[in-house]
Amino acid sequence: MNIPIALNNSLLKKVFKWQKYALMSFYILFIGFCMAGIWIKWNSLNFSFEQEKYSEHVYEEGFSAVIASVPIIKVDKKPSFLERLAGRTQPKPCPIINLPRNDGALNTWQKYAAKDVLVPKNNARVILVIDDLGILKNISKQMINLDVPLTLSFLPYASNINEQVNDAYKKGHDILVHIPMEPKGSADPGPHALRSKTSSKDQLAAIDYNLNQFSNYIGINNHMGSAFTENNEAVDRFLNVVKDKGLIVLDSKTTNKSLLESLAYQKNIPVTNRDIFLDNVQDVDHIMAQLTKLEHIAKSNGSAIAIGHPYSQTVTALKKWIPTLKDKGITIVPLSQKIREKYSDVLVATR
Repeated sequence: MNIPIALNNSLLKKVFKWQKYALMSFYILFIGFCMAGIWIKWNSLNFSFEQEKYSEHVYEEGFSAVIASVPIIKVDKKPSFLERLAGRTQPKPCPIINLPRNDGALNTWQKYAAKDVLVPKNNARVILVIDDLGILKNISKQMINLDVPLTLSFLPYASNINEQVNDAYKKGHDILVHIPMEPKGSADPGPHALRSKTSSKDQLAAIDYNLNQFSNYIGINNHMGSAFTENNEAVDRFLNVVKDKGLIVLDSKTTNKSLLESLAYQKNIPVTNRDIFLDNVQDVDHIMAQLTKLEHIAKSNGSAIAIGHPYSQTVTALKKWIPTLKDKGITIVPLSQKIREKYSDVLVATR
């Protein structure tokens, strides 16, 4: 049967038309899948420049606010479908090391305490505490790799936190949880911060979150907290948990009205406070001058505690300063050693 030429041409045009649409649809789907794959892979690679986006953020780590360029973490944002999908490609979190250094110890802080350092006779002791670790991975790693027994305080909301803490623990450092607490003013302490005016239920939930992000720590110190640490009821509630868990307290003294040390002392919690901040001014010469002040305090009192932060200038200054200590009669010791020596009579009595 002969099909009319006009009908035949019309049929061919329809076939070609649908083929064209099908081909275009295929290309669109193909490009879409490629874009989604690139996005997912890009997210899973977790590039360092994505981790270290900088913004001005107020760190209230002294008697006056200190402005530093550090990452601001966005929280309470519901992940999109693609973000949830990309999360499936992320590597599994590093397992927590939970091997005590001292199995027969009485309290948690003693179980995970760093090994004591042999201090030559008449040497002064210095404790170097580095706060805010975990966010800036590269600088945190440089601090961890310093070949002296430091006391490293990690922010609990940092990503890949267990891997970093495990690394620090293996290197022989003391570990602290750097608990974010409510400051005065508008500074943002970060997610899950302890706030004095929230309900007791919310406070306890925040405490529980912060103390369960990693393990192998000996105690806590406060991140910001100039408002929270002045609130008697809130601090009392927080310290009850600290005492139950057998931890020590380092009062960062972000306000001279802080109640952390005095209330911890009343509760028979091993406690001490910092003597000096090293790097409120991020300048190597300034930090070296602060380290000289630290030396004088240590020689006058027998020991001294300094708090620094993960700044490149602080790393540079410490690398210059540490090799000079032997000739100066100064020894760097972990915080747990100072606590053990300070409370030696009490610890002996409880055995």
